[in-house]
Formats: sequence, structure tokens, C-alpha cells
Amino acid sequence: MEVIGKSKAHVVLDSCLQESSEYFSDHLRILKCNPYCKNIEYLAERDIYQWTFMADDPRSNPIIALFFVKQNLEHLPPESELLAQYANSGNIEIDKSRGGKLIRWSAAEDTPDLDITSKNTFIGTAGAEICLLHHTDNKTSVHYETSITVDFKVPFPLNMMPEMVLKFLTETIMSQIMQHATESMLCKVQSDICCIDSAIVAGGELK
Repeated sequence: MEVIGKSKAHVVLDSCLQESSEYFSDHLRILKCNPYCKNIEYLAERDIYQWTFMADDPRSNPIIALFFVKQNLEHLPPESELLAQYANSGNIEIDKSRGGKLIRWSAAEDTPDLDITSKNTFIGTAGAEICLLHHTDNKTSVHYETSITVDFKVPFPLNMMPEMVLKFLTETIMSQIMQHATESMLCKVQSDICCIDSAIVAGGELK
């Protein structure tokens, strides 16, 4: 059964666009802030990262998920539609003349062959968009949106449930776990950058 989990959040950092983008471009440092990420390995020969995530299933059995991710950094020009979309999403003044930065994590195409012997270990796909916008007051807005997909075999007696019901429940739980991890990660980032305002907005919308 294939399940998809998603999370979305927005945070303001007390650092300029350049400093913030350099921080978020440090893949290893960012992922280490995620409480469910147990290991990150850079596979230089493929220019990708291997994530090892661990969480407990509803019966407290450990589940290990492996992801292979490619990272790209893009500049968003002032006329970018994505920049305009985020710039109009809250009650903040964005300096559009500076443009923005977009860090994109996508599922790697060239991945190593792994011999998975554990029934509790799965290979999934992960992706994220981290959009950074410069404020007129020299702060940075960070819009973080991510999703993961895992295909796993449903054990007994859970496989007795209707698949649509089980899929809905599983995706809800997975998204809740991911949202918690996202907010925890961004709190750690704010702490590292010594932010004054530590509020994080779940769902990516400013209030």
C-alpha cells in the first residue's frame, strides 16, 4: 500500500537572505535538526544524499525508511511567479527586487542497489521546496513544504481493514508525524540563528 505524508510551515528568521540560504543549503545540518532522521550520508559518486528515518508504528514496532535525495539551489528572479505567490501569502513586506532562493529536494534517479532483509525497512521517495524571501527589514521568510511516499506491506490484522480506510488513517498519522518533525526542525534552526520571534506557523499561512 502506497501512502503519502505531507507537512507545511512558515517561519521568519532574523538573518538576511544570503545568510539564511547558506544555512538551509547545508543539507546535513538541516536534516540533523529533524528528530526522526537518524543518519544522513552524502554519496559523492552520485551527488545525492541518503536519509535514514526511524519511527514507531501503532504497535510500537520500529519502522526504518530510506530516502535518496538530490538537492538543487535556484535563484528566484523578481518576476518569478513562485516568488509572487509566497510574497502575497502574509502580512509581511517582501523586498521583491532582491528576488529569492529556492532549495529543492527531489527523489534521486540514480540510486544504489540495496539488499533489504528487514521486513520493517522500506525505501521511499521524498521531496521538498524551501522558498526563502528577503524582508524589507532584513529578515527572511522561509516557506517549507515537504512530502514523502512509502510503499509497504500491510501486516495482519491491519490488512483486514478496508484499504481506503487504512490508507486514510495511515496518511493522517504520517502527516501529523511529519508536521511535528518540521516544526521541531524549524525551532532548532531558529535557535541556531538566535531569532527573537520564535513563532512558527503550521500550514504555511501567516496569521
